[in-house]
Amino acid sequence: MPPHQCCPRRRATLTLLQHIQKKWIYHHALIFLSLIYQSPLASANSFLLDSLYKLPQFNGTLKDGGVAPYGTLDLGINYSHAGNNRNWKMQSGGEWTSKFGLYGREPLGNGWKTEFNLEAGFNTNSGSDQIPNPIFNREAWLGLESQHWGSLRLGRQLNTGLPLFVDPFGAVNTNSVYSWVGMGAVQTSRGILPNGDLGPGAAQLDSRVSNAVKWNSPRGAGLNIEVVHTAREDSEKIRPKSQGILLAHLSEPHLLAASFNQSWHRLSPKNPLEVRNDFYGLAAIYDIGILVLSTSYSLTVPRWQETGIARVYTAGAILTEKRHTYRLSTVYRNTSGARDSDGKTIPSSAIGIMLGYDYNVSRRTGLYTRIGAIRNRGGSSIVLNGQQLPVDHLGQPATRTNPLGISAGLYHHFF
Repeated sequence: MPPHQCCPRRRATLTLLQHIQKKWIYHHALIFLSLIYQSPLASANSFLLDSLYKLPQFNGTLKDGGVAPYGTLDLGINYSHAGNNRNWKMQSGGEWTSKFGLYGREPLGNGWKTEFNLEAGFNTNSGSDQIPNPIFNREAWLGLESQHWGSLRLGRQLNTGLPLFVDPFGAVNTNSVYSWVGMGAVQTSRGILPNGDLGPGAAQLDSRVSNAVKWNSPRGAGLNIEVVHTAREDSEKIRPKSQGILLAHLSEPHLLAASFNQSWHRLSPKNPLEVRNDFYGLAAIYDIGILVLSTSYSLTVPRWQETGIARVYTAGAILTEKRHTYRLSTVYRNTSGARDSDGKTIPSSAIGIMLGYDYNVSRRTGLYTRIGAIRNRGGSSIVLNGQQLPVDHLGQPATRTNPLGISAGLYHHFF
């Protein structure tokens, strides 16, 4: 269905988005921040800055250059319940992704330095790769940085979506309703597909991108801009694989961020035609150390006929008291024009909630518990922590099934 024939609400939304998008593309503004906390200085009044201080990139240990290893081991037990499906499993990455990394830096003089990062995610319970094939599946980049010109990085790295710590649970791919509801992890007859209910070619923005060129500006008056362009592996393709821009304003204890990203995905595994997906995001964080409040809004718009739109609203909180940390996350996803397996338009929405408690045994070691649930409404079939929903004889998932997950585990950082 062409845009001019769709419902008034969707038509008005598309018209506004097209106006904003054309204006931004005209000025070549395509992407905004993700490494907003680039200062090596810690803050006693910031919970998030203190968390980043565990990484050699931020804690100042390599101010004179060198190479430093770092990483995390995280392992726990998870119970999942979705309809008649129940499952117990040992699970890696319940709070922190299990990983091993190497970060290096060399001062070059006149305020310049070269730096690199290699990081591999793995499953502690089995020792297997988190993502098959690439060795350094999380980070593999080399770059230059200047106090006056910012940083330029080449290789696999974070995209310019909203900062991951908008989610109180760090957007891990296990115990986080932000990762499952917010990213539209829809179960279909073809498996779990990101935004699989929005129609052909609909997808989700990858948190990390390969073959990427990223420029991160110096921060001035609290403002920081980050721009990324991801090249295709097929040199015959002129268009980028993805591109984006992120703008952030940091003035402790406040952080505001806005992002716009585009990525191209095939219409189907057998159809080479591609659909452009546009991703818009806004976020706000208030961090005074003992309390962190966060909220965000994101909009996913696949640019293809007869596709739907997904809107996601989040709110979260982190409360700390000495060795104790309490976490809360709520995520609501609502769609317009979502479709079932027969291509019929259906109402579809889901709300997720996650509660968490951490006991910090030391600065490096901690214990955690998590409990989360998702309520699917209408034709929604969002899953939690990878637990499959019941299916009928045709392989179609049961809608309005409400998955539940409970986890407990242990983590240890080394740096």
